[in-house]
Amino acid sequence: MTSPTSPPLRLGIVGCGGAALDVVAAAGRTNGVSIVAVHDRAQDLAADLAARTGAAVLPTLDTLLADSRVEAVYVALPHDLLAPVAEATLRAGRHVLVEKPVALEPAGIRVLAALAHERGLALGAMFELRYSGAAILARRLVRDGAIGSVRQVRIRTLIDKRPGYWDSGVTGRATDGWRGRRDRAGGGVVLMNSIHQLDLVAAMTGDRIVRMSGEIASTTEGVEVEDAAVGTFRLAGGALGSLAAAAHSPGSREDERIEIDGSLGRLDLPDPYAGGPARLYVRRGWRGLEPGSWHDVEPPPADPFGDLLTAFARAVRRGDPAPVGAAEAEAALAAVRALYRSAETGRAVAISDLGPAPA
Repeated sequence: MTSPTSPPLRLGIVGCGGAALDVVAAAGRTNGVSIVAVHDRAQDLAADLAARTGAAVLPTLDTLLADSRVEAVYVALPHDLLAPVAEATLRAGRHVLVEKPVALEPAGIRVLAALAHERGLALGAMFELRYSGAAILARRLVRDGAIGSVRQVRIRTLIDKRPGYWDSGVTGRATDGWRGRRDRAGGGVVLMNSIHQLDLVAAMTGDRIVRMSGEIASTTEGVEVEDAAVGTFRLAGGALGSLAAAAHSPGSREDERIEIDGSLGRLDLPDPYAGGPARLYVRRGWRGLEPGSWHDVEPPPADPFGDLLTAFARAVRRGDPAPVGAAEAEAALAAVRALYRSAETGRAVAISDLGPAPA
């Protein structure tokens, strides 16, 4: 059980690229996590992260996993390396927080979940947008009946990524161009970006995606994964959904958005990275809001990365499962994989066709 005097969770970082910068910054905003060790094959990146945190630079993964100071490890590597390093971390007796998508296939996540359960360790997934103000607001409004029963969900993942993204990522810290390779990345804009919003659909509505269909396209020269996609999906409760994703939509800015239609209203959420108010339309009077009108509703203050780290640390201290873990990661990845399989086969794909559903 945690208490106000619980010591910070001593965290090691494996992979010191762009994703790790957000975690380092978040750790500096919370007293629940202390970064004690870092490792990256690119020694300059490890040294840079160590300079920001005061952590020790360790020369190999094995030395980091053997260091008694390290209680848990955040893994932020290319997609094809996430599951193997997470497995090594669990086998070393360390809790692990893994960058999305955790593994390239849902079955890989199930393997990690079984190992974590066997060892009594926490396996967390880095779906930080669940802790965004927009997501918190949406969960509350949907749960409290502001828009009635959910009927349709629309996702837009429209981004205008810089030309060098596929070689060096958002921050330019990457060096090996793994993002553009199908065998290493596993997918493009849907797996790298839309997976967050597909996860948020479940988090906000309390419902799960059971079927997907779609098309993908690779339009960037030298890039094997998709940079554009469209899809449709159905939730278990019967609601329909649509997805439009583009990595290079000219001029797009703050346009990763979700709209939810209900039987009694509609909720349009802001880009969770940008902030700003949500827009709520209600057909009936609801908690003092005028019916038949749009209303701006401010999301609560939130620190997505910091709050996820804090929740993960609290779970470790209490001996609880990670608050966002294998089941959530598997469900989101299964939706992405179903879309990809639909694009290959030309048919709608049931999530159940991909293997056992998350518990």
